[in-house]
Amino acid sequence: MNKPYLQYKDYLKERYGAPLFRVPIDFDLGCPHRETDGTGGCTFCNQRGSRAVQTIGTDSIEEQMKEAIRFARERYSAKKFMAYIQAFSATFGEEQQAMYLDLLRSFDFTAVSFGTRPDDLTPQAYKFLVELNRDIEVWVELGVQTVHERTLKKVNRGHGWAISEKAINRLHELGIKVIVHVILGLPGETADHFRQTADTLAALPIDAIKIHNLHIEKGTILAHEHAEHPIPTLMEYEFAEHLMDFIRRMPPNIPIMRLTTDTLDAELIAPKWHMAKGQFRDYIVQQMVCREWVQGDLFERGRAGESESGSVLKTVETEDGSVTFWNEEYKEHYHTPAGARLEAEEKYVVPGKLRERLTRGDVALLDVCFGLGYNSLTAMNIAAKGMSEYPLSVTALEMDRRVVSAASENIQSLKTDSFDWQDCLTHLHQSKAYSLKSKASVASINLLWGDARYTATKLEPSAFDLVFLDAFSTQRNSELWTVDFFRKLKTVMKPDAVLLTYCAAIPVRAGLIEAGFFVGETAPVGRQRGGTIATLREADVEIPLPDHEIKLIRETTRGLPYRDPHGVWTNKEILRDRQEHIIQSKTEEPSNH
Repeated sequence: MNKPYLQYKDYLKERYGAPLFRVPIDFDLGCPHRETDGTGGCTFCNQRGSRAVQTIGTDSIEEQMKEAIRFARERYSAKKFMAYIQAFSATFGEEQQAMYLDLLRSFDFTAVSFGTRPDDLTPQAYKFLVELNRDIEVWVELGVQTVHERTLKKVNRGHGWAISEKAINRLHELGIKVIVHVILGLPGETADHFRQTADTLAALPIDAIKIHNLHIEKGTILAHEHAEHPIPTLMEYEFAEHLMDFIRRMPPNIPIMRLTTDTLDAELIAPKWHMAKGQFRDYIVQQMVCREWVQGDLFERGRAGESESGSVLKTVETEDGSVTFWNEEYKEHYHTPAGARLEAEEKYVVPGKLRERLTRGDVALLDVCFGLGYNSLTAMNIAAKGMSEYPLSVTALEMDRRVVSAASENIQSLKTDSFDWQDCLTHLHQSKAYSLKSKASVASINLLWGDARYTATKLEPSAFDLVFLDAFSTQRNSELWTVDFFRKLKTVMKPDAVLLTYCAAIPVRAGLIEAGFFVGETAPVGRQRGGTIATLREADVEIPLPDHEIKLIRETTRGLPYRDPHGVWTNKEILRDRQEHIIQSKTEEPSNH
């Protein structure tokens, strides 16, 4: 999988010939923006001044350096190092300059980075940095946070945007590398503010960027404000959307140093994430690749991300002549070998009674896992035939933009189709929306890109008449077969709505029952077992589950459903959790007799 943004470690390998590990060093200089007793300063800054966790508890600079180097060598087999003057704000008086020089002479550092405030860069500081840059490559990390004056004042930053802009340009003029720190989620800021900050910084001569999500930490001014009036913070999925947009606005040659903030659990008030740091990074990469987004595609205005469809998807013809794909990442086909069109018609449209529903009124359809689009397109065919004056509106959830692109190139309309499928798929790939209007009918599709566990939370409650759930198998895509996801879907369904899926797995049916659905079967298509129907009214189940299956659900470990309590677990984590519950259940069985 190609990396959709320039990662800092890859940039360092290219620039220095090997990974360059940062050694965080705290001179305990404090911050000139704070009072002598430590009070004041920025509302979000903690008492440690962002001191690195691995240096906490060390007494001297030498001990800090040795401990940090030992840590990097043992954990990462590090060979080259960058001194990082990190905590609080580096200042550049004569005493401080001497301390920095003594440190840099004590070890063979390849580069040095100073974390500082833009308003701490005096003429004396610039002179020192220029002279030092002749002997060792110097980077300066500026705490910019945002370009918005109102926010800077609100968080008591102590300087305006003009100071930051001047410092960035001056350092560049002097040949010194510039890293900027920004925080997404500062009080009062919205997606528009984040975009404006990104676009403004992208136009300046910066050399790298650190992106942080706002953390409310104990002991900060922000924590006191939060206690009086709760401040909204960004959870994993929401922050990911803003972060990806921010990265896309950055020039493609600017390394992205960080994606998230680190805070000790004991000090963090909000937000309480359930996704690990490494998992979040993997999620960002996955989402950007699947959506065909790359760093800089919004900066360069019009540059399209490179599709990897050819390496991921293989075209396969099914028995009814329709085309499906083999997905190399999931190691599964998108449809039954019996036929992609056949499956869409017989497993979803027919048991959903779409034709009948359209004779009674408007129909809102939620298509979870749009994929190649067969389920939505087949439904649109019904509406487009003009058999009803009522409109069909389809909301489709899909993570992988590449498959829609490939579908638009490979799926052809039949003479019996009511509209041009290829044209529809092309529009959806490019603009996420398609409308079909005629004297006889109105039908539309709107696509939401992203993990369905997140995009489903953006849907209106009690909005849908039909839900089609067409994820990969439970062993490959368990994220969308959990009790917790079923509960989300239930909240967006009308009282007479039905949920349909090809899947007949016992844990899935058990999970639907636990989520509060009445569950039955649909007629078999392309295999011996039928699909599954889940309803909110018992009378809407025409074929009930067989007695032996109900017994399996109620009395055996096969009936243990998949769970994802926070909506962020990976497929492996969900499968492992269920297996652990199975083992635990079997261990406890003897004590129940």
